[in-house]
Amino acid sequence: MKKLIVFLSMFIFAIPLFNQTTKVEAAGDKSYSIQSVLPDNQIDKDESYFDLKVEPNKDQTLKIIIFNTGSKSIKVTAEVNNAYTADSATIGYDKYNKSTYKSDLPELSSLVEGSRKQTVNLKAGESKEVSFKVKSPNKEYKGIILGGVTTIANVSPTKSKNLNIQNQVRYVKGVVLRSKDDAVNPDMHLTDAFPKAVSGSKGIAFTMDNTAPININNVKLKSRIKHGSKTLNYHAKNLQIAPNSKFNYFIPIDDFTAGTYKAKITLTGKNGFKQTFTKTISVSKTDVKEVQKQTEPVRQNNHQWIIILVGIIILVIVAVWMYLYYSQRNSDSKHGKSTRRRK
Repeated sequence: MKKLIVFLSMFIFAIPLFNQTTKVEAAGDKSYSIQSVLPDNQIDKDESYFDLKVEPNKDQTLKIIIFNTGSKSIKVTAEVNNAYTADSATIGYDKYNKSTYKSDLPELSSLVEGSRKQTVNLKAGESKEVSFKVKSPNKEYKGIILGGVTTIANVSPTKSKNLNIQNQVRYVKGVVLRSKDDAVNPDMHLTDAFPKAVSGSKGIAFTMDNTAPININNVKLKSRIKHGSKTLNYHAKNLQIAPNSKFNYFIPIDDFTAGTYKAKITLTGKNGFKQTFTKTISVSKTDVKEVQKQTEPVRQNNHQWIIILVGIIILVIVAVWMYLYYSQRNSDSKHGKSTRRRK
């Protein structure tokens, strides 16, 4: 019986080990920075991004220097991407396969000669130059071609008692290619609207696009949405819209129910830009239910304790069987010895 107790005690003591999160110490020793090498045709020398006046059918080299500022080696990937407008109405440069929308101008990604992606390995304290050769369009054009040189690297993880969070650091140097100095006005459209949930909030996403080869900065958005007798006023500022891009801008609605929603949205920006849109959308009860589902947290079936419980039961059965087996064996052995003594 003592053997059984000792065996079960050892097993129960070991059970918590299966439920512990592995603790990984962060060394804090992986980090990097980048610097652009601006060419002679840089328009504004005080800017750190590439703002270039290009001539038709000429080669242009985009150079950046990557510095390993940590105490260990690091691998950094650099790539040339097109600009796009995220659904939050900010300009992004981090999507490798993102294309421009309804553009008559070539994309920045299509102008790169050779590979658009390069990877460098840097020892502690080392720096390397990365360059991309770009061929400018074969004729002059109005507006801008917008993109960026994006760098990505896994750096030192964040320390936590029970968590190991791998950090990824991304830097961007914007690339603006200009040809003619002719002014270009934004050309915004509101083409669609649909019910949506974002980060637990219910509301309506409005599909908008800018089909002009010019970006819009410091955009202010004012909206008024009527639903029956209720009116929702929503405001946002410091928005950014990329050239030739399309996005779904979300406006939250607290009391989101079925019915007809009439929206009036006004966008204003620098240089006198202003456009107003109206859109009517009918939301069904089915739409509301679908959006409600999107706001509910995903239920994850945690089988960990079931597995542990089954393991306990199996090991207890094995332990009991072993105890009974050896007890019976010892009993038979003692019985055999006493039988021989009688003879």
